[in-house]
Amino acid sequence: MARTLTITLWMFLATVVTADAATVRAVVDRNQATVGESISLQVTIEGGDGEADLSGLTDFKTVSRGSTSSFQMINGRTSRQLIYNYVLIPLKAGNLTIPAIPVTIDGKVHYTTPIRVTISEEPSADSGQRDVYVTAEVSEPAPWIGQQIVYTFRLFNAVQVADAKFQAPEFNGFNAEELENRKSYRTVINGREFIVTEVVFILVPVKTGALEIEPAVLQVGLVQRSRRPRPFAGMDAFFGRSEMTTRVLKTDPIEVQVKDLPSRPQGTSFSGLVGRFEISSSLDKTAMQVGDSTTLAVTISGAGNIMDAPEPTIPAPAEFKAYADHPEEQIQPGPQGYSGDKIFRTALVPVKPGQYRIDPVVLTYFDVESGQYRDISTSAFDVTVSPSETAATDIDVFRASSAQTPSLKKRVEFTGRDILPLKEGLETLTPQRYMPPLWFGLFLIIPVLGFIFTRTIVRMTQQDDSPGRVMADRTRQAIKTAATAGTTDADFLSALYRALVSAILGKQNVLGTSLTWSEANDQLLEIGWNGDDAAATARLLEEIESFNYSGGRLDEEKRAGLLDRTRQAVRRLTR
Repeated sequence: MARTLTITLWMFLATVVTADAATVRAVVDRNQATVGESISLQVTIEGGDGEADLSGLTDFKTVSRGSTSSFQMINGRTSRQLIYNYVLIPLKAGNLTIPAIPVTIDGKVHYTTPIRVTISEEPSADSGQRDVYVTAEVSEPAPWIGQQIVYTFRLFNAVQVADAKFQAPEFNGFNAEELENRKSYRTVINGREFIVTEVVFILVPVKTGALEIEPAVLQVGLVQRSRRPRPFAGMDAFFGRSEMTTRVLKTDPIEVQVKDLPSRPQGTSFSGLVGRFEISSSLDKTAMQVGDSTTLAVTISGAGNIMDAPEPTIPAPAEFKAYADHPEEQIQPGPQGYSGDKIFRTALVPVKPGQYRIDPVVLTYFDVESGQYRDISTSAFDVTVSPSETAATDIDVFRASSAQTPSLKKRVEFTGRDILPLKEGLETLTPQRYMPPLWFGLFLIIPVLGFIFTRTIVRMTQQDDSPGRVMADRTRQAIKTAATAGTTDADFLSALYRALVSAILGKQNVLGTSLTWSEANDQLLEIGWNGDDAAATARLLEEIESFNYSGGRLDEEKRAGLLDRTRQAVRRLTR
C-alpha cells in the first residue's frame, strides 16, 4: 500500500509540474508586409493541450491552416508540442500589433507575447514593383439612366497564382450581366511583364443619383520561390523550394453619378431605347394583286438596350390587312455592351386594287452622345395593287355566303318499345330479397375505404420535384456524406458547404449550388433571421471555405465542431 501511495503521489506531482511547465509562444515569418500580403503565424503550446483564441486580431483577416502535434520522450520523461498554423492578412496600413493571444490549458489561461508588425501601402500600379494587384473601372462614370456601361475588373500578376476566388460587387442600383469569355493577355509595365486577366460586366443603371459600386475582392495564392529564410520553413528554406502565400486583393470603390433623362418634346412618342440606333426597312413586293401578300421588314440596329425595342406601328393603308410576326433578335453582349439587330416582320394583304403608299416608320430614341432625343425613320414605299385574275371569287374571302346550308338536325323517330316491359302494379314496391344491415353497411363503407387506400398509395409514391424538396434532399445527402467515417478533409468540407448552401436556398424554394458568405447573410435576413444569427451562420460558411482553401489537416475535435454547428444551422433552416 505504501508503494502504491508513493507512485500515486509521484504521478500527481508530475502532473502538477507538467501543468505549471506549460508554455505558449507565437511567432511570425515576417514583421514587415504590405496591405493584402499574408503573414504566417504559428502558435506553439508545449507541455499541455489547449485552444488559441484569435478573436482579438481585428486588424487582420485570419485563415486557419490546421495544426500539428508531436511527442518526445527523453530520459523517461514525455513532452508534447502542439502547433497551430494561421495566415494573417492585414486589412490596413500602419504600425499594427498582433495582441497577446489567450490560450486555455487545463482551465488556466496563458498568453503569448504581443508582436508588432509594420504594414505599408502597396507601391503604385505603374511602378511595376507589385507582384500582383487588381484594378476596376467603368467606361462611363456619369451615364444616363438606362444607358449601358461596362465594368472591367483586371488582375495583374507577374508571378504564378493559384486557387483564385473572386467575389464580384453587388452592383446595387444596376442590372448586371457578366460576359462568359474572360480575356487574358500580356503587357509590360515599367520593364516588367505581367499577365492580365479581365472580368467584364455590362451594367444598366435602373435609378438615378449617386451610386457606389463596392470593391471587388479576390483571394489568391501566390506561388513564389522563397527569397528569405523563415523561422519555421524547415528543409524548404534550405533547398529554396517554392512557397504559396495568400493574398486578399480589393479594388477601390467606384462612384457612378446617374443622370435622369430630360423632358421629352411635346408630341414625341419615346420608344424607351437609350443608346445609339439606326432603323431600316424592306418590302419584298411593290406590285401585286388583290389577295396577295407582301412582307414589310423593319430592322432596328445599334448599341444599347436594343432588346427593349417595342414593336413599331406600321402605317399601312386602310385597304391592307396587317399580320405581325414574332420579332427576331440578333443581339450579342460584348466588351462594348449589348449590340445587334431586332427585326420586325409584318405581312400586308391588300383587299382592293389601286395605287397606295406605305408611309415611313418613325422611331424616337435617346442619343447618349448628344444627350438629346432623336427621330429616325425608314423609307416610304409605293405599292401597285391590281385586280385579281379570279375577280369573281375575290370578295368570297371577305363576305359570308348567302346560300342557306341545309340543317343536319334529324327528326326524332319512334323505333320500337323497350325490350323489358314496365311493371305497373303495387307488387313492384315489395322488396324481393332482404339484406342484413351489416352487409348493407359493408357495401357502403368499402368504396370509402378503397378511396382512402388509393389516395394514400398515390401520396406515398408521388414524387415532389419542387425546388425546396430537391434542395432538402441535397442537404440530407451532404450531411450524411460529411458524417461518414473516413471521409477526407476536402470531401468533408465540401459536403458541409453543400449542406449549408442547399439548406439556405431550399428555405427560399430556389435551386442553386453556391453562395458567398455575404449572399448567405442577405438570404438569411430575407427569411426573417435576426442579424446576429444570420452573421454567425455566414461566418460558419466563410470558416468552412477558409479551411477548404487553406489545405491544412483537421483534427477530430475540429471536424466534430464544424459538423455539429452545420447540423444545428440546417435543423433550423429545414424545420
